[in-house]
Amino acid sequence: MAAFPSPAAGHEEPYIGDSLHEHIIRKPSATLVWMFDYDFVRMNLSKGDIAVFEVDRRPHDACLALVEHFGETFPCQLFWRHEKWFAVTDENRGRVTEDMVLVGVARCFIKDLLVE
Repeated sequence: MAAFPSPAAGHEEPYIGDSLHEHIIRKPSATLVWMFDYDFVRMNLSKGDIAVFEVDRRPHDACLALVEHFGETFPCQLFWRHEKWFAVTDENRGRVTEDMVLVGVARCFIKDLLVE
């Protein structure tokens, strides 16, 4: 008498790597990790949360980007409106200028769920 196949047959998850680090950071040479030391309310990110930025990732509307402007590097949300890019943080907003350099675009976030 034949046995029924497992209900999980055909639904196996793909291999994600030997570690969580390997799964999250797919391109080590093109990846930057940013830990927030303040709350970024606009993106629902809190102090202690981590964003993983890829240097070679293209920006898209409403993405979180790491931008360098006059020597200061900071995360901001980018918006594409009327054929122009706009950068928004909790404190500032404005059009992206030639002085700003896109460092990377966020690929994933790690929320800090530890309670102090």
